Amino acid sequence: MDIDTVSYVFQGPDGTFTIKPRLSRRWRVKRDSAPWGDSFATAEAAAGELSKHFAVPADIAEWTEVGDFHTDVGGFHL
Repeated sequence: MDIDTVSYVFQGPDGTFTIKPRLSRRWRVKRDSAPWGDSFATAEAAAGELSKHFAVPADIAEWTEVGDFHTDVGGFHL
């Protein structure tokens, strides 16, 4: 089983933030499950922009990676 995509999650005082890849290969940000801002060229760019507005780290390495896997019976999240 291989990782298809990796998303990033950070939970802090301003909410739960998720940075996920889109089919367009750009990265989308959600704050508490609601879309936030525009799409970004990289996950690093998204984290950097978020850090200007909220108490989140600008370094994507400080975020939690969440792997999305695909199997012959469908996808699932770890």
